[in-house]
Amino acid sequence: MNNTQKNSMISSYAGLPLGDLSQCEVGSVGVVGVPSEVDGGPRLGTSMAPDALRKMTQQLGIDLPVSGRDLGNLNVVGDGSGDWFGALVELIVQMVDQEITSVVLGGASDVATAVLQALPDLPVVAAIPHALGDVAARSENTIWVGLNGDQPADVWDQITKRKMDWRTARQLDEGHSDILTMPKRAVLWIDMSVIDLGHAAGTVGLNPAGMKPETLVSVIGSMTCSWQAVVITGLAPARDTRGMSELAAIETLNAALRND
Repeated sequence: MNNTQKNSMISSYAGLPLGDLSQCEVGSVGVVGVPSEVDGGPRLGTSMAPDALRKMTQQLGIDLPVSGRDLGNLNVVGDGSGDWFGALVELIVQMVDQEITSVVLGGASDVATAVLQALPDLPVVAAIPHALGDVAARSENTIWVGLNGDQPADVWDQITKRKMDWRTARQLDEGHSDILTMPKRAVLWIDMSVIDLGHAAGTVGLNPAGMKPETLVSVIGSMTCSWQAVVITGLAPARDTRGMSELAAIETLNAALRND
């Protein structure tokens, strides 16, 4: 891809060889970073997330449970090399058509918006603290994991009318995840703000009623679903000097891909 850059990367993700989509095999994964930034607020730094995750896997010697390629980072600086949102949509569509699982390292939530736009007909499992109105307006095939319960009334109304399945962070921490009805194929969106701020300081959202990291890993790992795409957002690495937020994201991703 013309707007994929690799020269600024610290290392590849989990030791995967760097490469292009043409080098990915059927049944493998293609990792792409999208270093977009949140619009504002006190917890900037999502643009650092893709390379911070790569660096953490290198430091800890963590490998993925599947083979694949690291396709580098999309160029999001707007220097005339192209529209990253449209390029990401196109890339995701190509991966699914070629039976390659896309692993997208964000970035702000607009990264997930692009992934969902690329795959509008697939069910979605969204591990996020808040079901935003535009996302809740999706069709019935969305499962909400880890909501903190503090949703606007109109959003709850949309979720209820569409009979969407959902569990709050408290329900999941108490072990009430066994009755979630899982589709055979789906998109997985993990926003790291779903984790309680006390356990993972490097998140964009301040979520004091969030999930424990071990609960997130366990819940995602127990889902018998073939993920067509996995996207991680909401990570602000500079806010967490211990790297616990990156570790939680990496462990959750590995748990998801073990069942792929």
